[in-house]
Amino acid sequence: MTKKYLVLDTESIFDPYLREAYKCIEPGCEKARIGCRSLVAIAMWAIEIDELGRVETGTLTSWTLESSGNEGALVADAFAFMRQYADHVLVSYGGLAVDCQILQLAAMSADLALPRQLAEAQGPRWKDLRQVDLGLMLKGSGKTWHHLNEVLLRMGVPVAMLLGKADPDIRPDKIHWDHTRQHCEADVLFTAMALVAWLRLQGTSFLRIPGAQLALIEAFLRARPNAIRAPLLRRLADELQQTVIGDFDQAA
Repeated sequence: MTKKYLVLDTESIFDPYLREAYKCIEPGCEKARIGCRSLVAIAMWAIEIDELGRVETGTLTSWTLESSGNEGALVADAFAFMRQYADHVLVSYGGLAVDCQILQLAAMSADLALPRQLAEAQGPRWKDLRQVDLGLMLKGSGKTWHHLNEVLLRMGVPVAMLLGKADPDIRPDKIHWDHTRQHCEADVLFTAMALVAWLRLQGTSFLRIPGAQLALIEAFLRARPNAIRAPLLRRLADELQQTVIGDFDQAA
């Protein structure tokens, strides 16, 4: 049976008005709250993995506050896209605690109904799986949270490709829209790479991490040949290809 996923990443900033307003209400709260963040970019990528472990990707799609006009329109565009893939499980890394929370609050502000993936499940979660937070899945019943960067490093992603990932330098008074969009789309690729690795851990038939990640990177490069990280991704893809060839030679 084909597994269908919709990989999500968002970028947000602390809204100056919301932050100041909350501080007036709770002056003793020094730490800025997630609810004070507003969305500036959203990216999604549909991915399917068939019973032979083959990876197929849809169109890498992203929206920014600049292109949509306002946060409500930005979220509406993303929700319309999610409804096109209603049978796909939403995948994020840390999204249950951050991305999905901000999306829900933004939807309230814009008077929008949630798409199926973000709405409450009907019955037991394992019978109606709508979203997967890979960070939470890797944590399991333990206490250790892994940053996505840690996971990527263990999978052989070069350090140079991850520089600046933790801080995309997005500020309310300084947003470079093309850079923001590219950062969001790259995070979707990285999350997808973590997804196939996690699925391999769960015993997905015939799926192998090097081959699946190679398919993802090649698809990303076809979609975004001029991406900032394209040269580094090309090099990583070539290395993965050699690994895949080596595995075939050993199997033969």
